[in-house]
Amino acid sequence: MTPTVTYCLNAAANPLTASGTNLLWYTSATGGTGSSTAPTPSTSTVGTTLYYVSQTIGCEGPRATITVDVVASTPAPVVNSPVNYCQNAPATPLTATGTNLLWYTSATGGVGSVTPPTPSTAATGTVTYHVSQTLSCGEGPRAAITVNVFAIPAPPQVTTGNITYCRNAVATALTATGSTLLWYTTASGGTGSATAPIPSTSTVGDTDYYVSQAENVCESPRAQTRVTCNPLPAAPV
Repeated sequence: MTPTVTYCLNAAANPLTASGTNLLWYTSATGGTGSSTAPTPSTSTVGTTLYYVSQTIGCEGPRATITVDVVASTPAPVVNSPVNYCQNAPATPLTATGTNLLWYTSATGGVGSVTPPTPSTAATGTVTYHVSQTLSCGEGPRAAITVNVFAIPAPPQVTTGNITYCRNAVATALTATGSTLLWYTTASGGTGSATAPIPSTSTVGDTDYYVSQAENVCESPRAQTRVTCNPLPAAPV
């Protein structure tokens, strides 16, 4: 079996060793001139280098092979950043792709935790977390994950207010003042539409519409507006 010596990239290396008498070191399996000084491998480049060594007891014997592997330093784990929440929304533990992860609250120093943190969403603002991984070359650099907690915006202002139409009158689209408006036909649930609705006046009665606004990743509560469709009066007698 060929012995293998493994170093991390740019790590300090030691001279190779072998057990024998009158050792001669080579960089090739055959030919060349042997050196009685054991080589110190270079760790400046990732890869594999073969070294050879013989011993001389009267005559020089065959060469043994020593494999030196230089492996890459441990990289930072892969993260998705930023992570965005609305204030007081339920949060989940942070995640990263890597091996033997350690979580920190600072870019340097401190003691890492194997338990990923769950961000607090009680207050608005930005908090940065850090995570490293540990491979054969030890603990690598830390990757940063930024967590943003945004305030929930106020409901938009419905500029049209409550509206009254006569039956079969021509209606216009509802309007509201806000950012990234979403219109609904229910007070909760459903899927909002970015297109303001045009009320129907074909049926007498009241219809409620709702509208919210979105800022950052947060949607506001819904504002309500009511559209009343009145019957046409009877012809005079």
